[in-house]
Amino acid sequence: MKRSRLYLNFLILIFLFNIIFPSVSATNYVSGIYEDQELTWKCNVCNQIEMESIFGDNWDDFGIFNNLSQGKSMKWKINYIIVNETKININFSIWEWRFENIWGLKDYDSELSYLRNPGDYSQAINFSQYSSFVPFLFPIPIGEYIGGLDLINWYDVDNRVLPTLNVKINKNGISPGIPSKNIKVIAIYNDQGILNSYKLYITGNIVIIDLSLDFLPFYVIPTLIGLFIGFSLGIILYLIKRRNSKIGLKQKRG
Repeated sequence: MKRSRLYLNFLILIFLFNIIFPSVSATNYVSGIYEDQELTWKCNVCNQIEMESIFGDNWDDFGIFNNLSQGKSMKWKINYIIVNETKININFSIWEWRFENIWGLKDYDSELSYLRNPGDYSQAINFSQYSSFVPFLFPIPIGEYIGGLDLINWYDVDNRVLPTLNVKINKNGISPGIPSKNIKVIAIYNDQGILNSYKLYITGNIVIIDLSLDFLPFYVIPTLIGLFIGFSLGIILYLIKRRNSKIGLKQKRG
């Protein structure tokens, strides 16, 4: 009788735990970016001759590499994000690679769509629809998300330090003559799921494409430092005032 009661109490505890903590065993994947956020990437290295040799003359006529060359930048502006039970849709505007500091009119709008559960994809995934072979955005927490994807053998996920996609494509791996050499891509993401660093290599660890997320403008950094100092001083003054109040109260009681 005691054993049956103990077993019943155990089942009740499990039931209550599942009601109170329904998401303990399931990760809630969301978008790490927000509406109206602007993202800018800059091109640090672009060996156009090597890219033409590997991918053909029209390698920069379409996709994310359209009009790419060293020293140019690309901007995205997030228009809206729709999240439902099964999908995350991100709509954004693109200003393609250009030298000008004034962006002017956008080039076009685009959209990314992800299943909220990485295990719900019905077949192994590759990102060959992107000329970069990797997306520039992922849902978060990104380490768990890309780790939960069933990727084809081009891809290897490395979450030891920073969420990273390593891509290795052998010669003729896409189609006859494409690529004309073995290539490797290392794509590193930040905790917002944004591509932070992108490098495309050929044999000998020679970098032929190097892209990076542009950081805050120089004039923003002093402002942030000033705010931090002001906030810190405010806390220090508050603690000193509180300490003096306690000392004064003790002296009165004495």
